[in-house]
Amino acid sequence: MPFVWVLWFVFQTCGHSAVASSKVCEGVESLPEEPLCRTTVNRTLPAGSPTVDFPRLVSTSQQHYIDYKLHYGLRYNPRRASGRNGTREHPNRELRKKPLPPKLPPYDPPLLSVFHIISFANGPCVPRRQPSVMESGESSPWRGICYREQECALLNGTPMDSCAVRFGCDGSTEQNVSYFNSAQYPAPATEALPCSFTLVLQHAVQQVLLEFLFFELQPPQLGNCVEDQFIVSVQNDQRVYPVLCGINSGQHMYLDIDRAYSHRLYLNAVFNSNQPRAFLVKITQLSTPRAPAACLQFHEGVNGVLKSFNYENNSIVVTNRKASYFNNLNYAICIRRQMMFCNVVIANKDTIYGKENIFQVVNIAEGK
Repeated sequence: MPFVWVLWFVFQTCGHSAVASSKVCEGVESLPEEPLCRTTVNRTLPAGSPTVDFPRLVSTSQQHYIDYKLHYGLRYNPRRASGRNGTREHPNRELRKKPLPPKLPPYDPPLLSVFHIISFANGPCVPRRQPSVMESGESSPWRGICYREQECALLNGTPMDSCAVRFGCDGSTEQNVSYFNSAQYPAPATEALPCSFTLVLQHAVQQVLLEFLFFELQPPQLGNCVEDQFIVSVQNDQRVYPVLCGINSGQHMYLDIDRAYSHRLYLNAVFNSNQPRAFLVKITQLSTPRAPAACLQFHEGVNGVLKSFNYENNSIVVTNRKASYFNNLNYAICIRRQMMFCNVVIANKDTIYGKENIFQVVNIAEGK
């Protein structure tokens, strides 16, 4: 009996080795035949051996099956409850089954939704509102960048009939096209309060164009802006731009920008009296220079009119006006020569109405 159990242990070890590494067993003298290590060959004991009942021995007509789950302790046999069809189900499976939601009536979408998400390109636009009397004349209507009303408010702009970005006092923006206006525009401002605007310069900007669509401040005194001042300055820029006052509707300025040093443009309007005034300035950032360098003003038409600042003697808001030249002005006005034209002729006679324009230089302060 002990011999038989030793033989069975060697046989089982040989069988597992054959499955794991496909090697032929060695060192078994009682079973010399090599096929004994193969699990697919019928195995019998030699003649004369005592008969022993092996409860774990598989039938010779079936392939030897190794229960790896049982061998490695991986088998888990939960208690099963009898199902409807005679099958046994896990007792917690009934708890895991979620009841189906009740059937809802078919959904009929409303004719008009409460919320609509509108997406559009933030490109230039022209509002439908016609310009007022103060904005009329040769100046163009309102223009701006299209935004939703909430976005326009977050950018400190003023929502209009269509989409133009307009900024009042203490505004700031980095948009390509924007507007800076006096408080309560187009109504005149009468409070002696400063009004400022900051333009964050874009990375690729090389010039900034200021267009004074409507500009009526109190006039200068002896050639100096004392009561009202409109000051233009660029960060880290040593160039001096004219301080404006008086009537300058229709005038413009080109500002050269060195983006390596300058990051912001500042516009400040200082009012020192309770007299009425109003202004509207269009600001455009240009990535490609339009005017030659160092040209404060630039004209491209075949014909046009050159005016000094505060030349006009007509106004809508300001009652106290005086056309005069500012002191210490030093700036360049450039004219582009058109194709097929050989020269430029400057005359003080109006070719349309036939009258002569005023062209004179007078020293107002004696002794200077």
